[in-house]
Amino acid sequence: MNAFNKLENKILPKVQNGYAEDIPNFFKCIIKFQFENKEEIRKIHSSLLKYINSKSPVFFLRLYGSYSKTNYHLQRRGFLSEYKDNTRLTFCDNTFTLLFTGMKLAGIPYSYEDIDKLFNQRKLIVGFGQVSEEKELSFFTPKGAKRANINAKGWYQAHIKPTGYGYNDTSLTKLFPNPTRELFQEQNNIRQVNDVLTNEQVEILRAHFLRLIHPFNSFLVPKRNHIEYNGNNIGEENELINYVRNYLEKLFPEEYKEFDEKSIKYIVPESDKIISEIKWFENPKNKPKPVKDNKNSKEIKDSKSSITKVENSENEILSEFNIEKSLRAIGKEIYATILYPEISKNIDIKHYEISEKHLKYSSFTENSQRSRLSKAKSIFRSGGEIEALINVFESNKVSTEIKGKVYELIKKSS
Repeated sequence: MNAFNKLENKILPKVQNGYAEDIPNFFKCIIKFQFENKEEIRKIHSSLLKYINSKSPVFFLRLYGSYSKTNYHLQRRGFLSEYKDNTRLTFCDNTFTLLFTGMKLAGIPYSYEDIDKLFNQRKLIVGFGQVSEEKELSFFTPKGAKRANINAKGWYQAHIKPTGYGYNDTSLTKLFPNPTRELFQEQNNIRQVNDVLTNEQVEILRAHFLRLIHPFNSFLVPKRNHIEYNGNNIGEENELINYVRNYLEKLFPEEYKEFDEKSIKYIVPESDKIISEIKWFENPKNKPKPVKDNKNSKEIKDSKSSITKVENSENEILSEFNIEKSLRAIGKEIYATILYPEISKNIDIKHYEISEKHLKYSSFTENSQRSRLSKAKSIFRSGGEIEALINVFESNKVSTEIKGKVYELIKKSS
């Protein structure tokens, strides 16, 4: 029996109400339990290292999964390429990684053979809500696939090492450009590549793969609308990231050293910011209150319908927020040079406050100012503000000067 089948019988934890006065106490309450299955995690570590060095691995790249509706033909989640040396490559988004987080939480180890079998059949979730243009040529299908419904339980997945950058200053999109659709329109929807991957490509594919699914590189925190503290996104706070990393280095000294080297070393800067007074909640702060039992059945039914719509909408936003579409409406340069810096300091900032500080922003109509700010705040609330910066950095329409500034913002935030 494949180990991943065992996850179906496991109940994953939900976010509960809680309070911590600082990061060490927050870690003890929320994160420490996620690494308590030490022997199982060690087995997973060994399996992953064996897999990335196998003869015909399938590597996953978190690229080309979020375009505007008019450019859906550019999305590639599930598109499979096979190289001359039998190495295979496909694209995904963060939803792909949740299955492996679920296995860690459930304490279910998996072998090299389990991984190999999982990736050599078609039932696999590689992204949230593949569009029809992807379904036409995707090798993988979500129908009947194993899944771990983590987002719906109030969790947001944070990473220690970033997945989109931090590979010796090498751009993933330059090393692995988006292949054209026509190349996949062959038998079995597999693109055959006559080239052999370079040593640099193989090194980065292995590192990226480990950063995506290795149990050392991710931890769960309450979603933004399940938590309150003196900041915007606790999963991106350097104080917390370094605290988790230091804990793992001590708990798994040999294994973490191996992981750190294979995933390409990346140091998260120390932070002067002190996180305190952290509160988290079982129910989202913006979720409608349940209707009491003494209400008539119609009111109860209507309320449940309303709550379901809110939850579904929230999960959709947090799982697959269309960053590219929002950035185009905002203006990528405006987001990176004006709105990102201002919202990072105060997510409740008003449009007129930004207008008073930035001449370029004041040149827009008031309605335009409101709309751009609203969309930028939505990116922050979805936890996608850094991914949006990466999008701007990798855009061909942004000047080199702006890219330099964006790169510095990315380094500071990671």
